[in-house]
Order: sequence, then C-alpha cells, then structure tokens
Amino acid sequence: MQNDALERGHALLEACRSLRERQMQNRLELQRKAAAVAKPLYVLKNKKQLELRLQ
Repeated sequence: MQNDALERGHALLEACRSLRERQMQNRLELQRKAAAVAKPLYVLKNKKQLELRLQ
C-alpha cells in the first residue's frame, strides 16, 4: 500500500518536472522567435524619413 502511494508520488513529480521542462523550452523558443522578428531589417543613418518611389 505505502509503496504504491510512494510510486504514484514519484510518478507525479516526474510528470510535473517533465511538463515544466517542456514549458520552459516552449517559452525560450517563443522568446527567440519574438527577438528575431523584433530586429529591424534596416538601420537609418539619419532621422529623415525613408521614401519609396514607385515607378
């Protein structure tokens, strides 16, 4: 009886650790993607507004 409860407790702790690790990996991946998207595609040399002339 007592061993069953201990085994269930250990299994539950292992499941919680696994879930927490997966959540951390997902969070880091989302942060990495957000950082990649947030980077500017160009750098302005001065503060004049860019102008795109269409032909």
